[in-house]
Amino acid sequence: MSLRVHTQSARIQEDMAFNLTILSLTELLSLGGLLGNGVALWLLNQNVYRNPFSIYLLDVACADLIFLCCHMVVIIPELLPDQLSFPEFVHISLLMLRFFCYIVGLSLLAAISTEQCLATLFPAWYLCRRPRYLTTCVCALIWVLCLLLDLLLSGTCTQFFGALSFHLCGMLWLVVAVLLAALCCTMCVTSLLLLLRVERGPQRHQPRGFPTLVLLAVLLFLFCGLPFGIFWLSKNLSWHTPLYFYHFSFFMASVHSSAKPAIYFFLGSTPGQRLQEPLRLVLHRALGDEAELGAVREASQGGLVDMTV
Repeated sequence: MSLRVHTQSARIQEDMAFNLTILSLTELLSLGGLLGNGVALWLLNQNVYRNPFSIYLLDVACADLIFLCCHMVVIIPELLPDQLSFPEFVHISLLMLRFFCYIVGLSLLAAISTEQCLATLFPAWYLCRRPRYLTTCVCALIWVLCLLLDLLLSGTCTQFFGALSFHLCGMLWLVVAVLLAALCCTMCVTSLLLLLRVERGPQRHQPRGFPTLVLLAVLLFLFCGLPFGIFWLSKNLSWHTPLYFYHFSFFMASVHSSAKPAIYFFLGSTPGQRLQEPLRLVLHRALGDEAELGAVREASQGGLVDMTV
């Protein structure tokens, strides 16, 4: 009996040490992500009217910033339930706000990859026919629809607005699963088309630019952001997942939201001068702003368009 108690005590201590390790890594990474997204948000706000794609990235940075703020707080009672707990109202609010920002970021990434794919495959048509306020309208629509979905989930799956509705809650989470699958398929298809066009286009020997940024952002989501969505679905649809996946998804969610500013920096900076160039110039180069003057000429030649005007 004493041996069994000792074994259980040792296992609890090991779990506590593992949880503290995951928590520490996630908090440190999230702090770096807050700093990086804050700088990106400030710089993009200065450039928002020059490049329509900067509007997308501005919204993505805003969603990631809010996500990381909520994630840093709500992960503490989730990994250390015996050490700290929040009032139910606060806990549910943070959970739903975190999920809301996750869905917004995913939807924006799908919109970015789709629009860049159109700009790449049909450059002349896209430059001439693109509606002027398309990006602003798409971003506003994404925020509104995701907010509506989040409020519906809050009202049916929690006691946030009243009584629970288990049947409707299950149906809504199935809708979320279909939405997640559809957005992932959209990103994969458009990214594949974009990759083929970049490799076979006249700029295949120039890997930098906004198309490469989009491809890397999609890969980052598939490897780092998708596990968190699968965790949410498994939690609410009673799917069985290994215990380690629970911790893995928390950590990778921080990686996904924190790594995007680093991608902007490395794509936009010049090798050997990464610590010497102004951050605004680096961001402009990552967005493809240097190609602005040659965009119309490239469109007439059927070349790759890195930005729209």
